[in-house]
Amino acid sequence: MLAYATGNFGKALVFGGADLTILFLLTDVLGLGGGEAAALMLFAIAGDLIFDLLAARLVIRWRAAGRGYSWVVGIAAMPCGGAFALIYAMPALGMHRAAMLAVAILVFRGAYALVDVPHNALMAQVTSDSRARGRVSGYRLLFSTAAALAIATLLTPLVQQAGHSRHFGGLALTGLAAGLAFALTMLLCAWASGGQGRGDRGPAALRGDGIAVPLRDPMVLAMGALALLTGFAAPAFGRMLLYLGTYVVDRPGAVTLLLGALTIGQFGGVLGWTALTHRFSKSGLLGAGHAVSVVGLAGFGLCLGWPAGQMAAAAVIGFGFASVFMLPWGLLADAVDVVEWRHGRRFETGLFAFYLVLVKASGAASTAAIGGVLNAIGYTPGAAQPIAVQIGMLGLGLGLPLVGGVLAVLLLRRFTLDHGRHARLVRALRRRQAGADPVSGLKRGLEKSSGEGVTLAGATALSAQARQSMSRSIAAPAAVRS
Repeated sequence: MLAYATGNFGKALVFGGADLTILFLLTDVLGLGGGEAAALMLFAIAGDLIFDLLAARLVIRWRAAGRGYSWVVGIAAMPCGGAFALIYAMPALGMHRAAMLAVAILVFRGAYALVDVPHNALMAQVTSDSRARGRVSGYRLLFSTAAALAIATLLTPLVQQAGHSRHFGGLALTGLAAGLAFALTMLLCAWASGGQGRGDRGPAALRGDGIAVPLRDPMVLAMGALALLTGFAAPAFGRMLLYLGTYVVDRPGAVTLLLGALTIGQFGGVLGWTALTHRFSKSGLLGAGHAVSVVGLAGFGLCLGWPAGQMAAAAVIGFGFASVFMLPWGLLADAVDVVEWRHGRRFETGLFAFYLVLVKASGAASTAAIGGVLNAIGYTPGAAQPIAVQIGMLGLGLGLPLVGGVLAVLLLRRFTLDHGRHARLVRALRRRQAGADPVSGLKRGLEKSSGEGVTLAGATALSAQARQSMSRSIAAPAAVRS
């Protein structure tokens, strides 16, 4: 499970690094205009949504042909790492044209989708235990946070230095090193997870997987709503922190310290929430994480004139955000089992792609909404902001994630799938898979029979194993209802 989770270090390193630095790279290093760079980024974001769905379709097709999640991650790792390295080598190679940049960015995002979708879906097969899935979620966020520190201390300063000094050799080497680290990490993850999700059982292993998930199912609707809240509301605090520190609390130098406190709180949260997943349900801990972040956001708003209080509040927010960004993935793996029980089809790849698309789309919408609101309230870069603009910034940076947190707490109260109920559900699914299909269950039972049974009427009878398998399938609904 740890080796699987290391994949999040590689993914966060390249995708998070590109997310934080690529706009600066386009404008200050490669010399594109602000409008041209923004249009290119919007084009890339739109491509992400399409790439995730296409990746899901390809993964499902390859699994039906006997190629599982680990195989897809392995073959896509090198092209993705190479495309990332190429983007950061383009200044040194003299490749400044927008068309070249667009092609390189799209190749990177497309290859990344082929890694991201199967790697996330693999979580449903790494373990079927609800408690273990909570731990895996914690391991994933731990490695993602470690990658964020590497981005903040290595990649971002080198991009800034390249923009000022115009020396691009170091930037190219850094991009190559990051791309290579990503590829090696994902290959390790694929190798370590090779025994899971191989897809070598043919179409029977898919049990109806597809991207057309049952949108009317209550569990699918709930996970969709959670994805929208997670992508739209929660990240607004981090996106607005630079504006809050510069224009509201009037301490631009404190932004780095606040980000550090947020990261330290997140590290503590990873350890704390992961330790609690053994005893408490993931939905309950996720609701608690949202509640903690709400308390921290309210505390930050009350401490605008107290720097020490702001630092403490940022740490509390980070502690809560660890649960917010960590536990939905484990909850989604459980949702796959619930939907399979209700519909008789295992929408494994489809549900993870569905969640990814909603998170990314809502994140892009959040960024666009923040920009639109700032423009509407009269924000002027580099100038002293009037009180109305400062209030608007507080609404975006504190009010939006606070309201989103409250709504998430109310939503998560509807989740009743705890560890015990999920364990009974998994047992019932296994029994149904063994005997619910009359043809396959009968065939399997007869093939494993030690001999043919005969009734008093002289007819051929089922073997004892086949009868036991069928009786288990009949008892399965009662087990779940209990």
